[in-house]
Order: sequence, then structure tokens, then C-alpha cells
Amino acid sequence: MTSAFAAALTRVEGSVLDLTGRLVRCPSITSDTAAVESALTELSSYLADSGIEVDVSRSAAGAPMLRARVSGPGEGVNILLQGHVDVVPVDEGWQRDPFGADVDGGYLYGRGTCDMKAGLAGFAGVLRALQSCGGPRRGSVTLLVDADEETGSDSGLIPYIAKHGLSEYDWAICGEPTGLQPFLGNRGLLWVSVTVRGCAAHAGIPGAGLNPVPVAAELVTDLGAKGERAEQTPTESNPLTITTFHAGTVPNSIADTAVFTIDRRLQPGDSADAIIDDLRAAVARAAQRHPSFEFGLDVVKRWPPCLLDENSDLAQAAYHAADSITGHASFGFDEACNDASFLSEAGVPTIIWGPGDPALAHTSDERVLLDDITRAMHGYGRAVETLLSVT
Repeated sequence: MTSAFAAALTRVEGSVLDLTGRLVRCPSITSDTAAVESALTELSSYLADSGIEVDVSRSAAGAPMLRARVSGPGEGVNILLQGHVDVVPVDEGWQRDPFGADVDGGYLYGRGTCDMKAGLAGFAGVLRALQSCGGPRRGSVTLLVDADEETGSDSGLIPYIAKHGLSEYDWAICGEPTGLQPFLGNRGLLWVSVTVRGCAAHAGIPGAGLNPVPVAAELVTDLGAKGERAEQTPTESNPLTITTFHAGTVPNSIADTAVFTIDRRLQPGDSADAIIDDLRAAVARAAQRHPSFEFGLDVVKRWPPCLLDENSDLAQAAYHAADSITGHASFGFDEACNDASFLSEAGVPTIIWGPGDPALAHTSDERVLLDDITRAMHGYGRAVETLLSVT
């Protein structure tokens, strides 16, 4: 890393820690429009104060997307830094103000510290340091921030990509928490809803109706057994999980409809279409056994898995940068889903890499080491500089 850029990163350390706290104090739960806007305003102000041009656009659904870029005069590698400003709702287990941004024992506590406001602040620090050095000689670094990742990015990043594309970018870093170790990919998922329709009746006269509950329960049992078997296979295939079951409104009436949902996690290489076909076949077999009932299956959400080649320039740049800031480096894999999937699906090779223990995300003890925030920023800076030098 050039001494000028390294010095610039060191100069912004304090402001990056302050920005992280300010972001955490914005209770930007996905559904809280005002709080999300407040967090984006904090981030925009931090970048604009350094003369970085910031643009906030909106999707047709009204979801905001923040884009900021620092570019050089010559053509070169274009790097995308991507994250989200929204957080999940607060659970009841918090022993401190979840949006207080308390500092205790070298940790910053609060909802969103790990997932993923510390990573966002580190990205912002890189742009600010790069801007203070006059920008790169060639190429560019862009920060792209969405506001509904925690609910699937359906209103923000996905329509943004559909409208604008990401073909201009060569590499992307998604700043989700990884304990500062580069993750090469993440799982995907399918959410499926299955409906069984019968005929409502008084519970005291069950023969007057068709009760969909035991029929749906039979199908749930069949699919659940299949999921348990998959979990025990040595291929580490991801089992399906039955997550919800809804039927009826009162105990003395037979419902006309029973609905249950399925969560099926995907590994890189899994065929979502083949899995959906298997589920449709299972539902069709149930329909043959129970011809008096109607069955339906709807795919609610597809979230593709992704995987980066560990020998790529991006993976190697992140690996060596992680080694420089932690003293050791190893590639990992994210068991959850995140926006890296959509970046990768759009054709941008993406690595997942950020401060914070991923096991603490979404918990009532969410926290991140202050030192890890600045370490992440220096790691990002080192990787970015390495990639910008690639011709």
C-alpha cells in the first residue's frame, strides 16, 4: 500500500468509528422508513463532506438506493463495495439500549453493529481516504447501499440491478460480517408455499366438509422426513424445513384451507428448478391420494447461492489483505443468504468480507470490536489498491 493512502486511511479512523456509532443510533429497521432515511442521510453527509458525489435514487416501490463513486481520469478496474443499511427488528433479550451504540470493553454494542453498519462505515472510510489522495489514477471505486436486504432486497437491489445492470463492475466486495476472513460465497434459498383446499364445515358435523388439516399434515410429515434424510447424507445437501402452518380461525369450525411454508437452503451447484420439480411431484402424489382436495404450490422467493474462484484476483487480494490485518487468513463460506448472491448473479464476481462475528448478527448481544472496524477499513483499502493496480 502506498504510504500516502495508508496515511489517509489512518487519518480517517476516528471519523469511521464515529460514523459507525451514528449509524447504529439510527433504528433503521427495514419497515421504518424514517429511520432508514436517517441512516442514509448520515452516510451521505459523511461522504459528501469530503467532496464525494452521492446519489440517492428510488425504485418504483419507493425503496432508496445510495450510490457514491470515486474515480480516476484513466480507464481501469471498477470495484463495487456493497452493503445494506437496514436491520432486523429488536428481540426482547437486550440488556442495553439496542440503538444506544454503547461502548464497553472495546466493543461497540447495538443492533446492526455486525450486520452490517461497521462494514458500511469501513467502506465509507476507504472512499473518503481515496478521495483525499486525489482518487485513483485509473479505474473507480463505487459504494452501493440498499435498504431492504433483511427482507430479501425485492424493492431495492434486485430492481436496481434489473434497471441499471452491473456490467461496468469488475469485482465486488459485500461487507457482511465474516470475522475479517474472506468468504468465497454463501448459500441460497427457496421459499415455497403449499396450499391444501377442502370444504369448511361445523366441527360437530365433520362429514359435511373436507378437512384440509390432516391432509396437509400428512404432506408436511412426508416432506419433513425427506428433509431429515437429506440432513444425514454425507454430501451436506441442505434439507428443507417446514417453517409455518396456518389453518382455521376457531376451534369449532373445520377450515376450508391449510397453508404451510417451506425453507429450502441451496448450495452452489444445486438446481433450484430440479428441487421445485421434486416438490411439485410430492404435491402431485398427495393429490392422487386425496382427489377430493385441491392442491397448490407457489414459489415465494428464490435467492441464488454464489461461489467465487479462490484463485481469482479478487479472492487473492482479499486473502492477502486479511492476512496483513489479522496475522492469518483463511477462506470461509457464509451459511446465511445475502446480497452477494444478486451481485454474482448479475455477473460481478463477489467476495463477502467484513468485521464482526457472523454468529452475533441478529442477536440480543450484537456487537463488534472497535479495532476490527478500523482493521476492516485498512484491509479493504489494501485489497482495493491491489485490484486497482491490475491491468
